[in-house]
Amino acid sequence: MNDFPFLKNGGDHLDLLLATSEIGIWELDAATGLALRNLRHDQIFGHDTLLDHWSAEIFLGYVFEEDRERVGTLLETSFNDGIPWSFETQIRRADGVDRWISANGVPIFSNPGQVAKLIGHVIDITETKQNEDRLKLLSKELNHRVANTFTIMHSMIRHASKKTSTIDEFAETLTERLEALARSNRVLVAKEAERSSLHDILTMELEAFAGWQTRVSITGDTHVWFSGEASEALAMIFHELLTNAVKHGALSESTGEVAINLTSGVGRQILIKWIETGGPPLPAKRRTGIGSTILKNAMREEGTVDLDFATDGLVCEIVVHNSFLKETPDKPIEPSTPMLTDDARVSDGTLSGQQIMVVEDDPIIGLDIADILRSRGAAVSGPFTTVANALQAIRKTPDAAVLDVNLGRETTEAVALQLSKHAIPFLILSGQLDSSDLGGGFGGASMLSKPFREQDLVNRLIRLVQ
Repeated sequence: MNDFPFLKNGGDHLDLLLATSEIGIWELDAATGLALRNLRHDQIFGHDTLLDHWSAEIFLGYVFEEDRERVGTLLETSFNDGIPWSFETQIRRADGVDRWISANGVPIFSNPGQVAKLIGHVIDITETKQNEDRLKLLSKELNHRVANTFTIMHSMIRHASKKTSTIDEFAETLTERLEALARSNRVLVAKEAERSSLHDILTMELEAFAGWQTRVSITGDTHVWFSGEASEALAMIFHELLTNAVKHGALSESTGEVAINLTSGVGRQILIKWIETGGPPLPAKRRTGIGSTILKNAMREEGTVDLDFATDGLVCEIVVHNSFLKETPDKPIEPSTPMLTDDARVSDGTLSGQQIMVVEDDPIIGLDIADILRSRGAAVSGPFTTVANALQAIRKTPDAAVLDVNLGRETTEAVALQLSKHAIPFLILSGQLDSSDLGGGFGGASMLSKPFREQDLVNRLIRLVQ
């Protein structure tokens, strides 16, 4: 008895399966050397209709020359020894397009030890191979950036320790530059992993200096895209220039202004000129600090940075060589969503008497958050490193919670749902770009990106519990 009556018309189902799975099938006769195929097989090789005939020799003509001997040997061995085979190779289709295919075949015997034919299938795996190559490239780039980031951090610590005189000054200097690194990373991964626009870089840095944007004018086309390395360098450079302008330069005076002019240079160079006016006179002799060191060396051999500490204001000329330049995208870059800042400060507020639950699996970050909150008068439960422990702690009904999104292999979405159910406000801490990347359970919650400033963390929680 047939348990699957719909398989009585098995040929129709097989045709549907082959059509929807994009599989080309073939059958190669050992005696004639000719092959039968379905239409999809020949389409994979760039033909709209079935060719009059097909053979192993015709097939090998599509295979990249460097792979022909290997693939031909597999076919010959299968005929002679009666063993299955499989391979991946690049082909050049009839229309001149290069693709990747995966092919598999097994021998069919007419008599013991005598191969009558080979049957098999072929699949176009170009997209899969491209994704593999992209993942390898991204992995290599990630390793490179992580190594560079740790090296930069090491250099920052060493230079800051030499150029600062107090622990507070050292901490402030180091924190500011680590924040600049974090912001540059958010630009690098925002839309495309391998390039960023000057528009996004400038917007990001200006938003970090809330209150001064109206005194910074930009002329020229900022919709120019650069490699990840150049973007990171430019983010650090503009951070240093803005920091210096706010602390010591044009933006430290109410009448001071900054002009940023962008022009195209020889070939595909981009020339960026930073001009400060209306600020305090610059001293004739200056101490060289880590800021100047970063400015002069950030572009490495791929660009130049020239500083002119003129009496009436700093002039910085940046040249980005064409090796950093990327093609401008077809669509104009949409204005980026403003980053959340702590411009609405509540720095005189405290968390005294508030019970705050902390959920964070990194012990150093968790203890740091707990210390910050206790220093502002809060009673802290945690840090909890698992979802189960956090759910248990909710029974004590804290006044608010701080949630890391990812705890090892699990997320805190279940915790967020329970907090919402009990009307307990919570703040999300995450290295992700924005809340749209998170699960639905986090919807509507306030979010603070890692790394964060102490005052930002405190201010957000004060607003939550008020």
